[in-house]
Amino acid sequence: MLYFITNSVEQKSSSFKCYNLEIQTHPEVYNPSEDTFLLLEEIDPSTEDSVFEIGSGTGIIALYCAQKGANVICSDINPFAIDLIKKNWEQNKNQLTGLLEIRKGSLFDVLTKDETFNLIIFNPPYLPTSKEEYVGGSGWFDKSVSGGKNGLKITKPFIQQLSKYLRDDGRAFTVFSSKSPRIEFNQIHKKNNLKSTIVSSQSFTDETLEVHKIIKK
Repeated sequence: MLYFITNSVEQKSSSFKCYNLEIQTHPEVYNPSEDTFLLLEEIDPSTEDSVFEIGSGTGIIALYCAQKGANVICSDINPFAIDLIKKNWEQNKNQLTGLLEIRKGSLFDVLTKDETFNLIIFNPPYLPTSKEEYVGGSGWFDKSVSGGKNGLKITKPFIQQLSKYLRDDGRAFTVFSSKSPRIEFNQIHKKNNLKSTIVSSQSFTDETLEVHKIIKK
C-alpha cells in the first residue's frame, strides 16, 4: 500500500507545499497521504466553524481550517507531532486568519465537558494490525496506523463519544478502511444515534478508503 511506503519510519524529515501551506514532516509522525488529502477535499471549513481535529500529525488539516478562517483546537497524543504542529504553525501563521490552539492528549480527553464544535475531524489509525506487524522503534509510528485486530480499536470510542462534543447542527468527518468490518462500523453509529454517509472514496489494489460524514439523527 502506497501510504505505508511513504510513511516509513526510516524516512527522513522533509517538507512539501499544499494549499500554499509549507508543511514539514518528521519520521516519528504520520505523513499526509491519500487519506489526508481525501479529508481535505471534503471538510470545507469556513469562518463560521468551530473546529476540533483529533490526531493532527503534521497539523496540515488544522492549519488548512485556520487558513480558511475557522477557529481550531487540534490535538495529538504523539509528543513529536505536537512539536511538529508548532513548527508548522510558526512557518505558516501569517496565512492563518482563524485561531489555532494545540493540545496534547488522546481523543476527547483534551476537552472540557462544555466545549462543543460544529466540525470535528479525525483520521484514525484504521489498519487491522497484529503485534507481529508492528514496526517497533519508539512505537509512535505504530500508534499512528494501527487500528488493532479489526481496525476499529480507536474509531469505536471516537464514535461513542462524538455526540457529547458535536453540536446538533454540526458534522464530523472520519476515514474508514474496507479492511475493517463494515457491519460493526455501521452498528456503532446506529447505537449512538448518528448517521454516517460516504462522501468520497479511493480504491487501491487490496483496499478502499472512504471518507464518512457523520451527523446527529
